[in-house]
Amino acid sequence: MEFSALAAARDLERRWGLTLVSFARSGSAAPLLRLQRLVQKVLDRHLVVGSDEPLVEFYDIEQLHCTHLTLTRSSAWGPVRLADFVKPGIETQRLCDILARETEGLGTITVRLDRLDLSDNGFQLLGSCADDDSTGRRSGLLDRLNTRLPRYFNLGRRAWDTDPARHGFVHMRLGFMKRPCRDYDSLVDDVARLFVDPITLTFADVTLVHHRYRSLRAPHAGSLRFPLNGRVRSDRVAPSFGHLNLM
Repeated sequence: MEFSALAAARDLERRWGLTLVSFARSGSAAPLLRLQRLVQKVLDRHLVVGSDEPLVEFYDIEQLHCTHLTLTRSSAWGPVRLADFVKPGIETQRLCDILARETEGLGTITVRLDRLDLSDNGFQLLGSCADDDSTGRRSGLLDRLNTRLPRYFNLGRRAWDTDPARHGFVHMRLGFMKRPCRDYDSLVDDVARLFVDPITLTFADVTLVHHRYRSLRAPHAGSLRFPLNGRVRSDRVAPSFGHLNLM
């Protein structure tokens, strides 16, 4: 397998998009940092002697996230355009109203990440919802959003966004390869042999991010947080669409 320089370029350059994600909580940082250090030890064995350039760029803790739904695919052309995303005659606030209604009182989503993979997309943890309740909540949320949102918005979804069979599975990017290593195939084999202690994360909210970078590196163009816990209230006010700062 050859290293993909294009994959690294996409992570390093600005690429705007709209994505619904759950960020890892700061209290979950310890096991994720330990795993990043473990990967670094494996990478050190593949460094060319005398090179002062790192093989990989790891995500900062505040970047680490599991994606739920891609609303607009990443683009290098600039911020998401309102006219391209919202269908004619639709009030923009409808997006926030729908997300607030579907997430309110849903309940936390717990995931278990237990496999490490290396591909041209970089290093990523793979896993699934940790229990039946979480599977039902995440699957139900995605089913409802996939039904409602396309009526009002022009979505640029990925294949797994609309496949109910994949709604119970999740992944989390840890970092990406910045340059070729000495023996890429050997590195892939070494990563595949790593034993990964399962990491369990509980998400109490989802965030709609208008991101500037494909990796969701801060600062974002705009973001809106939707809690999953709490009592359902008829007087709840949805976040303002304007905070997403679309063009």
